[in-house]
Amino acid sequence: MKLPPRRSLIVIIIFIFLCSSLFAVLFIRHKNINAPVISPLPQGSKVLASWQEKNTKEKIWRPQETPDHLNDKELIINAQSALSIDLTNNHILFAKNANQPLAIASLTKIMTALVAQELTPLSSELSVSQEATKDGEASMGLIPGEKLTLEELLYGLMMVSGNDAANVIAEDLGGRQQVFVALMNEKARLMGLDKTHFYNPHGLDEDSVPPNQSTAYELAILTRHTLDKFPKIAAIVKTHEITFSKNKYHQEYHLINVLGLEETYPGMIGVKPGNTPKAGYCLIGLAENEGRKVLAILLNTQNPKEEIRKLFDFSFVVH
Repeated sequence: MKLPPRRSLIVIIIFIFLCSSLFAVLFIRHKNINAPVISPLPQGSKVLASWQEKNTKEKIWRPQETPDHLNDKELIINAQSALSIDLTNNHILFAKNANQPLAIASLTKIMTALVAQELTPLSSELSVSQEATKDGEASMGLIPGEKLTLEELLYGLMMVSGNDAANVIAEDLGGRQQVFVALMNEKARLMGLDKTHFYNPHGLDEDSVPPNQSTAYELAILTRHTLDKFPKIAAIVKTHEITFSKNKYHQEYHLINVLGLEETYPGMIGVKPGNTPKAGYCLIGLAENEGRKVLAILLNTQNPKEEIRKLFDFSFVVH
């Protein structure tokens, strides 16, 4: 049966409206999926207010200069981005694509540790959920139903790069994981890390979501701030191994630092490696020799330990 002309026109208009609405919903959904979480739920509102008040008083260290390239003709580093800073004298020694935003894999966990320490005391007990243990790759070996202190979880987070530890911290302290991730992004914003964005608390690649990203310079700022502000995190990243005895809340945990420290480079006192298919191998190293501290960063390299040695040698010996 043929519809009257006026009715046909109404049907066509409704059809066009529905198609337009569907397109708009899909576009917004795609846009939101690919945007960092920046609007936390109400659970994080008090934390944000506190941070914003502190931000006016808190001084954040920054390098005096931030050249994108420096001395990269004197030393061949194959990493996509690299940086070396003499922290003792606040002097840039080497830079290669140092302002280029790249995927950062488990280097993410430095911000996870910083935000966790900002939110709660080291003695706080956090519960392990079934969901928190589902991510593969690096793991602390947590069992659902266990309880660990934040201090114990930070050792697992930073020494063995436990994705399960990152999930427990995010779920327990944020109420839900994305609230904690929102706080990570807000902390980055307050620190002036404009090219740093987080989508999860561990750094793993995820489908339909961009990888966590930053630049070598912004990672240097984040790393120094975290280690200077929280001595416990500085102590954790230079710990070779540690054992947490079995108790009524959890099994025994024997953790060995995956970074290698002195075996990787003499005088190395941290900080964190990481790798995913999208990020490649990444490494932040901190070494101290003859009264000088040098922070070296590599993003997307095939030979992280070999190149970090070259970067430290150049920084300590040549300069």
